[in-house]
Parts: sequence; C-alpha cells; structure tokens
Amino acid sequence: MWKFVVLAVATFLTLYIGWRLINPASIRRRWKVAAWLAVPVLLFGQRLKWLVDGQGLDSDILVYVNWVGYTFLGFVSLLVIFMLGRDIPVLCKRIGQKISLRLGRRRPRIYTKKADQERRRFLLNASNTAILTATLPLTGYSIFKARSVPPVVPNELPVIGLPNGLDGFTIAQISDTHVGPTIREDWLQAVVDAVNAQNPDMIVHTGDVVDGTVQELNEAVAPFSNLTAPHGVWMCTGNHEYYSGVEQWALKSDQLGMKPLLNEHRLIDTGQGRILLGGVTDIRSEHMHPAHKSSPKAAMANAPDHDVSILLAHQPRSIYEAEAAGFNIQLSGHTHGGQYFPYNFAVHLFQPYVRGLHLHGNTLLYVNVGTGYWGPPMRLGSGPEITLHTLRKA
Repeated sequence: MWKFVVLAVATFLTLYIGWRLINPASIRRRWKVAAWLAVPVLLFGQRLKWLVDGQGLDSDILVYVNWVGYTFLGFVSLLVIFMLGRDIPVLCKRIGQKISLRLGRRRPRIYTKKADQERRRFLLNASNTAILTATLPLTGYSIFKARSVPPVVPNELPVIGLPNGLDGFTIAQISDTHVGPTIREDWLQAVVDAVNAQNPDMIVHTGDVVDGTVQELNEAVAPFSNLTAPHGVWMCTGNHEYYSGVEQWALKSDQLGMKPLLNEHRLIDTGQGRILLGGVTDIRSEHMHPAHKSSPKAAMANAPDHDVSILLAHQPRSIYEAEAAGFNIQLSGHTHGGQYFPYNFAVHLFQPYVRGLHLHGNTLLYVNVGTGYWGPPMRLGSGPEITLHTLRKA
C-alpha cells in the first residue's frame, strides 16, 4: 500500500511541475521535452531499489542513485510547497470570480482573451523564476544543516527524591539516525565521536536506528560498536526497525554493544544510586509484529527497588501509558521536529509533544528531534541534535 502512495505522489509531482513550471516556460520545445523526461526519471529513479533488491547491484552505485534521487525529491518538495502557496489562492480567486460572474455581481474584465493569457503566462514565469531562485539556496542550506555533525544540546532532568549520588549523572541520547540510503559510516562515526567526547555515564538510542536490512548495512552500522559509557549503551526499537527486519536488527544491535530493551527493564546500580532503565517497542509495532505489542506496563513489571525510573520509548505518544505505569522519565524521538519546512509546523497536528522537555502528569518527557534525518538529506527549521541529559535533585 505504501509503495502505491509513493508512486502516486511521484506521479502528482511530475504532472504538477510539468503543467505549472515546464509548459509555460519560454524555452525551446526540445528543452521542455528533456525537462518532462528528467523529472519522472529523477523522481521514480529514486525508487530503483525496489527493482534491484537481491539483484547484486553494487551498493556504491545505489548510494549515488539514492543521493541524487533523495536530494531531488527534497528540492521538489520545497519547490511544490512554494508553488502551491502561490497557486491555491489564485485558484480560489478565479473560482470566486466565476461564481460572481454567474450570479451577475461582477462585470467581465475588458481584456481580450489573448492579452489575458499572455499576461498570466508572464506573471506565472516571473513567479516561477522567483520560486526557483529561493528554492535552490534553501535546498543547499538544508542539506548543509542535515549533514553537519549535530550539536550537543544540554538538558537537566529534575527528579524529586533523587539521591545525592545520582545528582549529576549524565545520559547521552541519540535518536533517529536512519543509517541507510544516504547516511553511512563516515557520518555515523562523526556522531559517535561527538557522543563519546561528552564522557557520558550512559548512552541511549531511542529508535529508528536504520533504514535497510542487516545485509545491506552491515558495514555502515559498524561505528555504533565504538560507543562507550561506564553504565552501558542501550536502545529501544522504532517503527523503521520493523520495516527493515526487527529480529535481525535486535540481534545485530546487541552484537554492536547497544543492548535492546523490548518491553523490559534493567537495573543499573551505580554504587551511589539505582536507576531502573526500561525500554518499549514502537507504539505501532503490533501491526507489523504482533508479539512486539508495546507495553510500558510490562517494562515496569516486577521492578526491583530503585531511585529513579527511565523509559526509552521511540514515540512521544507512549507517554500516556508510561505515566500510568509510574515511570519518572521518558526519553523519545520520532518526530524529527518536522525535519524541514513546512512539516515542522504540520507535525504538531499528529504528535502531542514534538520537541524538548515537557511534564506530563508526574512524568518528565524529553523529545529528541533526531540526530539524523529520513528521506531527503535536508533540515530546515528543525536542526539535528545529540542530547546530553543530566539528572538533578528537584
């Protein structure tokens, strides 16, 4: 079903760009034909992976194809948003004018049909030029932001009754690394180095580690094995692990030293205090893997005495069950903060919490906006982050 949606969107983008950008352009016919051919090749070519899985095509070639395809998709998605921002009001205005004419409330404009068409074409081409002029540098800046080593964002987690020995305990959180089509080992190693440089007491990954199978990404994920912290490296599954073979990735993550917590907990005894660290599967995992139904209650079940409890849950929406289960803190990701304009505004329609620190009932929730990115290698209006949490006495 989702493949049909992707192809339908690519078809819409091709037809819309051809109709409103290529056809009106004052260029020779052969250049228009070339542009009409280039757009679908770039948009549909980005889905070449569907056709070559298991065909032995060199992975380096696929990386280049993915870079071209995803970058073009990001450019087009920005371009079309600006074009729709121009076209929708114009369409509404024209509909209003036609209604007014039919009702006899307005006189027809005193333009010849040809003059009116030439004027509209001139304005359309002028606005297309302005939109292209704005979209190209915005795309470049967005790629730069997405591909930069994420900054370390400090955050304090105040906990009532926290023992003195845990005051100042640090947890480095990464999330949504999406190692896959355009995120490979060079970028990941830079992230690992940045995390290790903070010397955290514990490291956690809150899901969407990868976008691809273990076989495809075996070398690309190798830098995860270099993450190191005195009290371990832990993870929970995100929705993308279920698209990529969750059983295999749970085993691979464990081999890399990132211990998966699947509706379970571990007691971390620092010698100066005890942390109950729980982790749940993605909140929608049961639709893809019924045995992995997400359950903060199960992650808390039979918990030993502890001083503070922390839940790793990929989606912020797990907070309702996490608070009911009695967790003090939930660390999440998933939202990407919308990743890039205008989705950084639209994401609020689908998620109760999008970024940063929140208090939900008696549970603190922190939403990391993502260390990597998904799809187009772009971030605009929502930069990536590595979060360094510090436990504090409230």
